[in-house]
Amino acid sequence: MDVTTENMLVVLAALPGLYAFICWIRRTLNAQKAARWVKANHHDEWNKLHWLAQRNTWAGVNVLITKGLISGTEVNKFQARDEYLEKATWTGLLVSALLLLVIVVLKYAVLAPG
Repeated sequence: MDVTTENMLVVLAALPGLYAFICWIRRTLNAQKAARWVKANHHDEWNKLHWLAQRNTWAGVNVLITKGLISGTEVNKFQARDEYLEKATWTGLLVSALLLLVIVVLKYAVLAPG
């Protein structure tokens, strides 16, 4: 396998990883948006959270949802976006890892000289 083809395959394998990274950032932004909503509409519940849960917006929102302290359409939208972005993140990482594994196998096992 020549260097140009190998580099192109590595870049191709990195693209799903880049997509996963972008989804991870979008998931963080989704949690921050939900936390702003919770702070505005459920101020007392948010202030009763442990300080660590308040610092990590995703954890804080999920604690309130798990305890049943917040619910409604905004919460359902947050959960739907969060689940989608989590699946997309893990799928992108998995596809990237599998493509890199294929490249390694092609380079060292199948196309190795001799």
